[in-house]
Amino acid sequence: MKLPVSLPDELLLSRLIRYVTASGYKGDSFASKVFGSRKVSIHPFLTARLEQLAEWSLESAEVMLFQQTLAPLFLFFLPIYADKLKQSMLTGDGAEAHRASQLSSFGNGHSLCLKWCPVCAQQDLYQYGVAYWHRTHQIPGVTACAFHPVLLERQELVKRQRIIAGLLPTPISLLRAASDAEIQVARFASKLLQLVTGGIHRVDTVLAYRSKLSELGFITAHQRVRRKSLIEDFCADIKHYRPSSDTPFPRHPHDYRYLSQLLEPHTSHHPFRHLLFAWWLFREPKKMFSINSFSIELVGPIPLISVAQKISIEQQCLELLRQSHSLNKIHHLTGKSRCYLKRLALLNNIPITIKPKNLTDECVNKVIRLAYSGMNRETISQLCSVGIGSVEQIISSQQGLVEHRKRCHWESKRRRCRLEITRYLQSHPGTLRKDCKAKCNAAFFWLYSNDGIWLESVLPKPMIPTGRY
Repeated sequence: MKLPVSLPDELLLSRLIRYVTASGYKGDSFASKVFGSRKVSIHPFLTARLEQLAEWSLESAEVMLFQQTLAPLFLFFLPIYADKLKQSMLTGDGAEAHRASQLSSFGNGHSLCLKWCPVCAQQDLYQYGVAYWHRTHQIPGVTACAFHPVLLERQELVKRQRIIAGLLPTPISLLRAASDAEIQVARFASKLLQLVTGGIHRVDTVLAYRSKLSELGFITAHQRVRRKSLIEDFCADIKHYRPSSDTPFPRHPHDYRYLSQLLEPHTSHHPFRHLLFAWWLFREPKKMFSINSFSIELVGPIPLISVAQKISIEQQCLELLRQSHSLNKIHHLTGKSRCYLKRLALLNNIPITIKPKNLTDECVNKVIRLAYSGMNRETISQLCSVGIGSVEQIISSQQGLVEHRKRCHWESKRRRCRLEITRYLQSHPGTLRKDCKAKCNAAFFWLYSNDGIWLESVLPKPMIPTGRY
């Protein structure tokens, strides 16, 4: 008996649950039979080990990946990790796929649930004879049904094993109405998922966002984003969207970074943040794939080099620094932070102009001189009236200084440990090795690992064991 035929918009986990429900298998027995281990845990919407499952069920792993999981949505919004995520879901384990999805780094990897629409469950029972888990309902952050104006119900997944017989949606009579924003976001997410299900669409979302913002008047003539008016209008439209555990919202009405981070190239963010912002900008997902060419030329990132040249980002940054571009401009062009650019300039002796400028050449030389003396960073910061971060940046950019300070700290540690052992032996003549080890435990074992020859030379000679007879 193979897996049941996939119903419209059915989640892969739903098919596995229907299989064990109909066949009488237990979830751990099924996992042992198909995956070779009873401890395998199935992710609800990013199911891994698809090639093993496809080989057992005589199906296509690619069809499972693109039509029965939420992989297309994550591949679309996380292009940096797309290849790794796809490969880990096909051949890797669940933990590897979870790391590639970046859910844990977004702060939403600690709890999992399954969501369903009571109206959809009722219709599925009438039409197919069974209620099942819909794929579109599982999109992170979506709280309403895309087909009915009701809120989704949630089933928390507490156990490690998610293939549980009978774990299917249950029709309920008590329905909760959804707001207009929740319904529209759900429909936008559903349509976008259908668009990207056929394969990975390589779309520059940053370029699409900035193009649309330019049309709406949120981009200035100098390529700046009007963040204040943007976040105010955005928060006004989503104020009736009810939060849940997987809906990352702005922390407050003036959380400018919530949207400005989405406009930075080469970054990864929670898919729901993209969904919410894209819905607010475009209203229809097809508009994301048809960007006005004039807007692209106007607000798009300036192409630094052609791909054929294969010049690294670091070399691009160096070239722009030598051309005396501002740090802000280089940051927008390359996506590299100001701290990275400052350190790169210091390592390559490229002068940069920063206002206000506290780190004069005299101050930098003083920091380097004090750092070579072995002084700690906090004291250097106080003596030079600069931040500890600036001190660390100067130290790390000076060739060989970090290794020199590490050696100084090691020598200082060795002197302290030697002095402690020497003082104890002088004050306790005739002591045994085990007593020295017990009283000077930390110093003893540090020297044992790092300066064993000296320790052996100063310790009392080991006593010769005597026989029993």
